[in-house]
Amino acid sequence: METSAKHEQLQLLLTNRHDYLMQGNRKEMHQLLSSDFSFVDGQGRQFDAETYLDHYVDPDQIQWSDQLSESIVVEVFETTALVQEIVEDHFSYGRSMYVGRFRSVSLYHWTSEGWKWHFHQLTPLDPS
Repeated sequence: METSAKHEQLQLLLTNRHDYLMQGNRKEMHQLLSSDFSFVDGQGRQFDAETYLDHYVDPDQIQWSDQLSESIVVEVFETTALVQEIVEDHFSYGRSMYVGRFRSVSLYHWTSEGWKWHFHQLTPLDPS
């Protein structure tokens, strides 16, 4: 597949990832994840695909109000894509509202099905 088509498909995945997170759509989000998906949150805890979906996408657990991205850098290397950005998360867990700013690094891998989200790590940014 030509490079521009891969870039377009990656952009579509990133848009869908955001939309599915906001909607709490576990089924569709699961389709974006690689079989070896790994997520490291801002506290250093590591989650596999199912645990990530339970903690971050299940609308019975978490309700997202927004996730803002800035300073996005996307680099594609043949079958691997690296996305770096600053994110600001707004969500509620139970009756508590949370806002956090993080440096975010994600890896995506090109497969026969298109891009799959393979790895994600958040590093908290100190409030100014």
